[in-house]
Amino acid sequence: MKIKSLILVFAMLAGISMSAQKAASDEELRKQIKDAVMKVYDEELEKSPNDYNLLFARSNQHYYNGDMDKAMDDVNRVLELLPEKEKELSFDSRMLRARISDAKGDFDSEVADLKAAMELNPQSLACVDMLGKVAFKMNDLDAAEKNFQTILRDNQMNYDALYWMGKVEARRGNNDKAAEYVDRAVSLFPAESQVYLNRSDVLLMLNQPEPAAQDLISAISVGDDDGKALRALVEMSDTHYDDVMKTLDFSISKAPRVGMFHYIKASIAMGHFHYAQALSSFNSIISNRLYETSGIYQNAAKCQFELTQYSEALANVNKALAADENNWEGFLLKAKILMAQGADNYADALTALNQAAMLSPENIQVMISKAHLLLLQRKDDDAVKILNNAIMTNPESSEALLLRGWTNKYRLRKDDLAKRDFENVLLNGSDMHQLRGFALHEVGRDDEARQWAKDIIQAGILPGGEAYYYAAALLSDIGDSDDAYQYMESCLANGFGSLYEVKVNENPYVNLKLVRRHPYFNELVERYAANFR
Repeated sequence: MKIKSLILVFAMLAGISMSAQKAASDEELRKQIKDAVMKVYDEELEKSPNDYNLLFARSNQHYYNGDMDKAMDDVNRVLELLPEKEKELSFDSRMLRARISDAKGDFDSEVADLKAAMELNPQSLACVDMLGKVAFKMNDLDAAEKNFQTILRDNQMNYDALYWMGKVEARRGNNDKAAEYVDRAVSLFPAESQVYLNRSDVLLMLNQPEPAAQDLISAISVGDDDGKALRALVEMSDTHYDDVMKTLDFSISKAPRVGMFHYIKASIAMGHFHYAQALSSFNSIISNRLYETSGIYQNAAKCQFELTQYSEALANVNKALAADENNWEGFLLKAKILMAQGADNYADALTALNQAAMLSPENIQVMISKAHLLLLQRKDDDAVKILNNAIMTNPESSEALLLRGWTNKYRLRKDDLAKRDFENVLLNGSDMHQLRGFALHEVGRDDEARQWAKDIIQAGILPGGEAYYYAAALLSDIGDSDDAYQYMESCLANGFGSLYEVKVNENPYVNLKLVRRHPYFNELVERYAANFR
């Protein structure tokens, strides 16, 4: 199981094709550029450590990079060095330090710097704007209103100030006034996506999720160039899934040939593990020829695999690979489908995994899948060799460490080696996908493992019941059959829609093999059969 990803959605809507490998390469390139820029600043400041213009520029760059402590150190040094005559740079430095304080959550310091900046430049509306926003964050609504009204007196069409006045009135509980401000902004700028984003935010404050979702779709429709509206809609689906889907259905009914609406709906459903819903939308795209891309067929195949429709999944993944033969993800999915079809297909699965490995030689997911295939064939020593390579590639991979530990403990009877792997997992983080609870169980710390299961749920239930799925698998391993069953019931009640995980998967770790032994398991799955239709 992997955390949901909508990279493909954004890539498709932008009209490009981007693999996860390319995204990683782009991230590395950005890091190299950032490091090179900072190196230049560092070298120049070694020569001239009191050059306050350079220090200010480096502080700005640290702020842009997200290094707030370093940014603060530099801007503090600037303000120490500045001569009194440098009024403009003093103003800019105060404003920068205020932004840094805001990012650090130090609102009192931010207000102090903004007031000092106002003394240097009393006409600065940018400073007034920041004073209004920090006042809102501090819940000083009268001060916030005063500043935003100052901006509106200068420009009554400033839609950002209208938005913040809407937020002020929404927090006061003046719903009609709040709506009036954001409605005015939309009427003034009906072709501007940001005003719909702003109104959506205020409508959510007013507990009106359906019209909020509709505004996000409107923002996408008029032009969501940077993807903000799409990201907001995806985020909103985590807490208001049914409202988002209902709104998308309404948009589809009004514009059935707009493939983008079908695609967004399918991708959100996939992200929430509602594979049957997602497949319905992908099938609509395919049957109506709204898009013809390898990604559509591959995503349809993914949904069919999760619904145990293996023959259909294999047909669609083959179409995806015919359109893009350099797609390692497609070969990995094909291998998983073939493995699920049984031993007669293991040779073809290995071929697909080898093709994926050729395209992405250090891909840890490919290595782990190859280890799973070898374990199915009882080739335990070969599986360990593959996992050794995976762990050399990514020493902190909890999934690879746990699988190697499992193989050493339960297949090769090398308990010392297994224990070392389980203990290494405990050095990683404690979030759900680090699988810490499973390692705790393997080293005999079951009470801590049970608490981990509770913690991952209390930390915020991820969409589609995923946290409950992990908790059910863990508690079944521990032997707490009834608790595992209750977690499983919550998992399905939250819409978890992978029939493969519920009824088929036995790969260590994570699986529901032992939960299936509960006397009421089949009755439970039948009760939630709609999840898989």
